[in-house]
Amino acid sequence: MPQELTDEEQQARRAKVAASNRTFGRVLSVVGVILSTVTLMLLVGGGIVMSALDRAQTAGANRSDLEPIAGVAGTAMTAAPGVVLLFAMCALIPGEQLRRGWIGPSAKPQKGILPSASMVSQFRILGFGWHFGWALVGLAISAVLIGIPLSGWLGGGWPSTLRTTYDFTGFWVIYGALAFAITIASFVSLAKKAWYLSALRRGVATPAGGSGKAFWRWLDYRWRFDLWIGGIGGLLIALSVTFLAGAVGPSVTSAELAIALRSFLLLAAAGALLVVLALVAAAQFWRAGETLGSGESFA
Repeated sequence: MPQELTDEEQQARRAKVAASNRTFGRVLSVVGVILSTVTLMLLVGGGIVMSALDRAQTAGANRSDLEPIAGVAGTAMTAAPGVVLLFAMCALIPGEQLRRGWIGPSAKPQKGILPSASMVSQFRILGFGWHFGWALVGLAISAVLIGIPLSGWLGGGWPSTLRTTYDFTGFWVIYGALAFAITIASFVSLAKKAWYLSALRRGVATPAGGSGKAFWRWLDYRWRFDLWIGGIGGLLIALSVTFLAGAVGPSVTSAELAIALRSFLLLAAAGALLVVLALVAAAQFWRAGETLGSGESFA
């Protein structure tokens, strides 16, 4: 029979496993950052290639000769970024949890009609400086991907001057909207952290929670719906600018502009309302009776 480990040996083994997990988490996080960077490079590179092909056709190049290159560039800005970004998230999320904490089976899964909380995690929360810095990075990326097409629509210059065959602005706006959604979710998370730590200092953030504990635990802790709602709000705000495509600029009539502005304002207002609701929900996290740097699985 195998010899049982002493307490010291068990502690040493746990420490070794924890160190190994942290190392693996760092590797996953680096892979996630690299893949996220590749996503941005595909989008920017595809736009540069499309612009170069447009200039080449203007200079007299045969369109049929340019179509294979345009096809590759188009693929680089459509499906490829989404697939790469998915793998990036699959690396970043568990990577950050392992780098700053642990994931493991729950000692006491919650009982119910369906099994829940079979896996739990505990991790060190990101500092305010790093959290704010990464949110600013997301804001800069979304500003580039959305701002450049928007400036072309407003001023009538590049990239709105590109032929339809080489127009890449739709791809940039879609992925820019996703980046803005993640950015808004990051800022909601930052506000959630500030409010929770304030409640902790005031002594109201305890395991007992507050009124409506079951609801807020389900909303803010189990599903993180406050962050999802904020992200969807950011997505709607970003996508609202698409109503301005073709409806602004020197040659647009006042009637076309009025219709576009109405749709733009309605969608942006709906998104802003969702962001406000997300912030209200995030402020109630302390009522869930859980710590900020923890989580549990649905199943």
